[in-house]
Amino acid sequence: MLTVGLVGLGSISYRHLSGYIESGLVNQVKGVDPSPEAREAAVREFGIIRAVYDALDPLLDDPQVDVIDICTPHYLHKEQAVAALRAGKHVILEKPMAMNVAECDEILAAASVAGRRVFVALCQRMFPAHIKAKQVIEDGAIGRPFLGVVNVYGNAFDWMNDPASWKGDWEKAGGGVFFDTGNHAVYMLQHFFGPAVAVTAAAKRLLVEPPNKADDTTVAALEFPGPALGSIVVTYCATGDRWTEERRIVGTQGSLLIRDYPADDMPLVLLRGDEVIPVKVAGPLDTHGYGIARVIGHFLECIVHDKPEEVTAQEARAAVATCQAAYVSEREGRRVIVEY
Repeated sequence: MLTVGLVGLGSISYRHLSGYIESGLVNQVKGVDPSPEAREAAVREFGIIRAVYDALDPLLDDPQVDVIDICTPHYLHKEQAVAALRAGKHVILEKPMAMNVAECDEILAAASVAGRRVFVALCQRMFPAHIKAKQVIEDGAIGRPFLGVVNVYGNAFDWMNDPASWKGDWEKAGGGVFFDTGNHAVYMLQHFFGPAVAVTAAAKRLLVEPPNKADDTTVAALEFPGPALGSIVVTYCATGDRWTEERRIVGTQGSLLIRDYPADDMPLVLLRGDEVIPVKVAGPLDTHGYGIARVIGHFLECIVHDKPEEVTAQEARAAVATCQAAYVSEREGRRVIVEY
């Protein structure tokens, strides 16, 4: 049984805590958050939390702690992950892995030196519709896939428009909607098509006012080997809509439509000519929470049983590289080759 040190006790950490409990592999959690209110709320909500602190050092010095799980703002990821690895702990990180590729490489180098493992919670890799879609594509049901389209209509406007919130802050988040929610779209398209070769993007702050904030709406065109193309449209300003995510993988003999946020009765549909064929998959009521719990549980199993992980830190690094290339494209007004 594992002892997990959980760094950051905000809302996303609750999904991680659920993953610990569901896995049956964690006997206790020790948490860290600078906010007394966050610490008190987490302890009230989760009996598995046995101790809380206001700083990371007690967890690093604790020989009981096997794993450090980092659920903090993006600008803290590298520093905290490297410190945990040097202290001999395995590390789980929320996405994005770090602020840029250089920071990702520092984390991976520290893991190599320490002989410890790094995992990044790319939760959408565990969505049931995504897992099944990958199988359908590999079985050849849509022929050769050549186009992937992801549209995300989200509302995080209040966070983005608050100059004091780290959400979307260039210095603390590393980017706006494309680096945050767009990161999911990037790593999933790269899972289906391979690492992007190039990207052309318009990443704009259209409605959000504070000048310290990054893009609230982004449109990006990705080029993949194959050849294949990808399109990502993502906004945090859809204040009149419910949060909706749709993905479509188009092949030479048909296409797949993936609609799993919000969950509906047909999360995966095969379209072939005039046929609309529902593909049977599990439909969790909370797809996002399910994906987080599953990926966290998978990582814990990998640590306990010394298994290779299905969702790799290299995938997370590649997503950071592609997202950062998109911001270069926006700044310089050109097509950018993705450097891995």
